[in-house]
Amino acid sequence: MRQAYFLAAFVLTGALGGVAPVFAQDPDSHPDSKPAADATSAGNPSADYEESIVVTASALASQAGELPASATVIDSAEILARQAVSVGDLIATVPGVAVVVSGPPGQVTSTFVRGAESDQVLLLWNGVELNDPYFGAINWAFLPADGVERVEVVRGPFSSLYGGNAVGGVVQVFTGDHDGGQLRLEGGGDGYARAGLAAGHSFGDWRLDVTGHSRRGNSELANGFFDSDELVAHLAWTPSAGVEVGLLARANDSTSGIPLSGGQPSLERMIDWSERQIVIPVRIEKGRWKIDSQLSQVDFASAFRDPQDPFGFTRSDTDSQARRLRTQAAWQPNAQLGLAFGGEIERLEVSDSSTFGTNLEEADQRTWALFSELSFNVGPLTLDLGARRDDNDAFGAETSLRAGIGLRLGDGWRLWANYGEAFRPPTLGELFFPFSGNPNLQPERAESFELGTQWRWTEAPGGDWQLSLVGFQNRQQDLIDFDFVTFTNVNVGRSRSRGVEASLGVDGQRLDLRANITYLDAEDRDSGLALLRRPQWSANLVVSLTPHRDWRVTLTGRFVDDRPDVDPVTFSRAENPSYLRFDLAAQWQASRRFAPYARVENLADEEYAEALGFPAQGRTLIAGVAVAF
Repeated sequence: MRQAYFLAAFVLTGALGGVAPVFAQDPDSHPDSKPAADATSAGNPSADYEESIVVTASALASQAGELPASATVIDSAEILARQAVSVGDLIATVPGVAVVVSGPPGQVTSTFVRGAESDQVLLLWNGVELNDPYFGAINWAFLPADGVERVEVVRGPFSSLYGGNAVGGVVQVFTGDHDGGQLRLEGGGDGYARAGLAAGHSFGDWRLDVTGHSRRGNSELANGFFDSDELVAHLAWTPSAGVEVGLLARANDSTSGIPLSGGQPSLERMIDWSERQIVIPVRIEKGRWKIDSQLSQVDFASAFRDPQDPFGFTRSDTDSQARRLRTQAAWQPNAQLGLAFGGEIERLEVSDSSTFGTNLEEADQRTWALFSELSFNVGPLTLDLGARRDDNDAFGAETSLRAGIGLRLGDGWRLWANYGEAFRPPTLGELFFPFSGNPNLQPERAESFELGTQWRWTEAPGGDWQLSLVGFQNRQQDLIDFDFVTFTNVNVGRSRSRGVEASLGVDGQRLDLRANITYLDAEDRDSGLALLRRPQWSANLVVSLTPHRDWRVTLTGRFVDDRPDVDPVTFSRAENPSYLRFDLAAQWQASRRFAPYARVENLADEEYAEALGFPAQGRTLIAGVAVAF
């Protein structure tokens, strides 16, 4: 019954009218919403297609309203309005995206996009891949929102541009420049305390930006603590017009207690996680040419400990490293034609040991790749073509193709369709882990089709309205599964995901709304069973109200339908009940430099588990203050 009420509410707000795949905000579009120069203001979390430039979906930066693809942009205005502290919280309200947290904050967090596996989503941080080379997954719990300028979520296959892992989609996080600084101090129940900093300054041809945070806190569960510290620094030098050389570095150290194991309390189980990224980006823009080159090194280190483990598995240590050089050039002689091409070199390495000995000792693989993309516009017609060739010393070569076509129909209507191929390469753990590893594994392969339509009404009563509807189908084969007969990994799995995403966006002067609903049919084609942790129905709502120029109130709602899961005790399939969660955030711009704020997470104190057997945190009140300097 609750599901019916919630879906009816979305019908009443118009969410079933269509999907708006891109919502990029313009914080200056409504001057009544905030003081013009406030560094602490929440801004305007509304939508504006024509002003949004998306760089993740194409090697050629494109306006969101022209792309033959589904992309969502979340900018700094919405991040501040929602008072989000993690990227995982932000993307959880994107259509087609399911974020699963195994308990309170700091626990393992997975993301499924359009039914694809969590290790089939590519995460980029300022262009740098953050998927762990060991088994390809991402722990979104350790990716904060401090200093983030915008997040782009592109749904669908993009191996033609990025190579492996971009099967379900790509999430890219961009940090930005900061004029002056802002300090955010907040605290709440269970010993929660957090300080966040974002500051920047220019020194002639040089610019330095620094962001970071320090977090401490427990949860309602014993041993459910989560402590985290991060520092990001970006130094940029502009020796001449159109030339920029930078140095970007990030360090994150987090420690989480693991309160439950096999459905039972675990009072000493914990994991230490460390990330180090260092990037040297170079950008050159001369006339019709633009060249971007980036040399990066990413290091992960994890240390698992459990002195009370009944099976004697008390220790596990893993060190992973990824080194990459990526260069691409773009040539745009006019507004109708664009050509991009480039190459990438990658080396991955993993070492792993546990209580029972060494598992991997500097296991490595190398990849060389070439890619190209052509964009062509003729009147109302847009055509995008892309291709990439990856050559890997472990699994051989892989070719990925992509084609998209868009058509403007007039009166605010737009239609697009695309086809894409993608693959996920076997990871170093799947290839070489003792006993289960199989060095003969081939990549997981996928092909996807998408058809979408969009309508924008710029002169609508109450603001700018955007509606769209997207249908998709994704078929996968050669999925890597564990064979209990041979006790090795083999390419035998098949799956199919298909569905519809619908959204509504309203950009008003006082009220801004973003709502979406997703239907997903995700099936294991070998067993005929629904894929685990993929809800058939899900819906999201973000409403931001500006009752006065100094106030901003934002309500976020998320509904997730019943979905199959695994019982943590018996390991058999079981159904995880649906849930409905609301979060409420408010901020008062008391002065130009001082803004108190508060939020209530899980407003209704809903009892639910995103992963079966791992209860989510109950109602939590957090208060803080933002100080600009």
